[in-house]
Amino acid sequence: MATIRIDDNLKKAADEMFGEVGMTTNSAVKIFLTRFVTSGKFPFAIEVPEEQPNAETLAAFEETKQIVAKGNTDHKESLSDYQKRMRSEHKNSVTHA
Repeated sequence: MATIRIDDNLKKAADEMFGEVGMTTNSAVKIFLTRFVTSGKFPFAIEVPEEQPNAETLAAFEETKQIVAKGNTDHKESLSDYQKRMRSEHKNSVTHA
């Protein structure tokens, strides 16, 4: 038997969701490990999310962070909100292009 460390909130959410389909988190982990060991492959696709910022966007985020840190701004939008807005605007511009 082995012990696996999992964030309490993640474990609770997993327990609830697996319970809805009549299984336990332990049985789901066992299924995953068994499939991986027998096939040598993940039993699901692993993909990079499409919304990964490119190098130019990351540089802009860093520049913005530095501007905000220096206090060279007179707006009240937080850096986090600004980054979310920029991601959304970028996604919309790509969608409508």
